[in-house]
Amino acid sequence: MNKHLLLALPLALLVACGGGSSPEHDKMMADHKAMMVADSTNNAAKDQMKQATQRFLDAWWSGKTDGLEEIVADNYVSHMAMPGVTSTGIQQLKDMIAVSNASFTESKAEDLHMTAEGDRVIAHYRWKAKNTGAMDPSMPATNAPVDVYSVDILRFENGKIVEHWGYMEEMKMMEQLGMMGGAEPAKKK
Repeated sequence: MNKHLLLALPLALLVACGGGSSPEHDKMMADHKAMMVADSTNNAAKDQMKQATQRFLDAWWSGKTDGLEEIVADNYVSHMAMPGVTSTGIQQLKDMIAVSNASFTESKAEDLHMTAEGDRVIAHYRWKAKNTGAMDPSMPATNAPVDVYSVDILRFENGKIVEHWGYMEEMKMMEQLGMMGGAEPAKKK
């Protein structure tokens, strides 16, 4: 059989079976392309929110607040306010980070899971630190280590964090610090 005939046969079958262009086919391909672009854009936005969340958490653990304005809105609201911090907006966040870092040193975090959906990111992690400073006048430093799990939920608007909700094993932390019943604080060596 002729080689050219063998090569032309599949092409002829493709055209005969509707492999050519039609309005329905063109619309389906355009819809598919639009879905792929939207999905790619959505994934890029989720990745940007996760990166901003990691920067937010890194600021907490390091105490370095320079550049927070790039990822946190001026009208930021924390639904987990820290006792004694009366400022608002992004200044409240900076003040809370300062208090936390004055109270706890040797801060380390282990990321367990981070997910983004819609306008929110949820971060779950394990936090370890040492209480080397007073948390407030009624809570002096204990020099005891803490090891707790925490979850933060951040809401974004226009690429910036505008709201924060959080949960930390505060009772467990207070027990580890010897400030309430339960575990004894670590003995000084």
